[in-house]
Amino acid sequence: MASLSVLLPVYNAAPYLAESLTSILEQTRQADQIVIINDGSTDNSLELLEEFKRQEARAQLIDQKNLGVSAARNRGLALCEGDFIALMDADDICHPSRFSVQLEAMQKLRLDLCGSWIQMFGRKSRQVRYPCTDTELKWNFLFLGRTIPNPTAMLRRETIGTTRYREDMHYAEDFGFFLELLLKNPGIRAANLPKMLLSYRMHETQASQNLKNLNQRNIVTLLQDLLPKANIEVTASQTDLHYLVWDQGTPLSILQLQEYLPLMADISKWLLHHTGDRRQAASHWNTLAKTHCGLGRESYDLITQAAGNNWPLPWRMTQRMLSFIN
Repeated sequence: MASLSVLLPVYNAAPYLAESLTSILEQTRQADQIVIINDGSTDNSLELLEEFKRQEARAQLIDQKNLGVSAARNRGLALCEGDFIALMDADDICHPSRFSVQLEAMQKLRLDLCGSWIQMFGRKSRQVRYPCTDTELKWNFLFLGRTIPNPTAMLRRETIGTTRYREDMHYAEDFGFFLELLLKNPGIRAANLPKMLLSYRMHETQASQNLKNLNQRNIVTLLQDLLPKANIEVTASQTDLHYLVWDQGTPLSILQLQEYLPLMADISKWLLHHTGDRRQAASHWNTLAKTHCGLGRESYDLITQAAGNNWPLPWRMTQRMLSFIN
């Protein structure tokens, strides 16, 4: 039977640990190893974790100085011995069937990376549904759509290899981790299960504009650093433009569009080669054209020329776009 490790980084999470740890223990499919990294907590988290370890033989507790969540996750990844690794945050709550449902899906569908939908609670209370299919997730990773929420992720240990979280980043490091896995191993299979398998705690600080700005800078940096791993050459300016279009929905000027389109073409070509999904290709080119319809026929001609014969827009999309422009 396949073995399962759970990785739990902890920093000043004392108020939430009882719920989080209990949710691990109450799984219908029990973990074989529980790796906990206390990242220099200054509250009584370590005391609570030491008590948990005394009562739970499967727990492996490491106490380190505060190096950040990425360093904690990386140390934990090196210690995980299971065939599969379930990620989790110390303030979240796993639903009882999470491990069982994900393991069954990963083995049946031969997945390398598996997430799920989430139930938010705390500052906000709502359900969040994510794209489920391998192809849509891969296009979303490179075009900044919804992907896999990190604390719901379960991965094959052999797929991770030497890939690790960026320790010089405190935001978007999970996006970078998954993106690097994809770019280094484009054949990996990923999915989100259409089930609420984790309750995700929302805090007030998560909504600040400063954090959003830092997240933007880190995503742009990650794209610039990681795209060359897929032999996609990119400039800093192009990654800025890519973020503006696909995260912010901001139309570019004609000059900016001319600069950006070679990157769009290269990313689309790479994804089309590895997913074979012409529907996704056409959809993204169509979205780009609609975003820039206010620039007139010149922008449309530039975009259709960049799309080329390999990614033709369906006739109906073409007619629809012309109706916007004319």
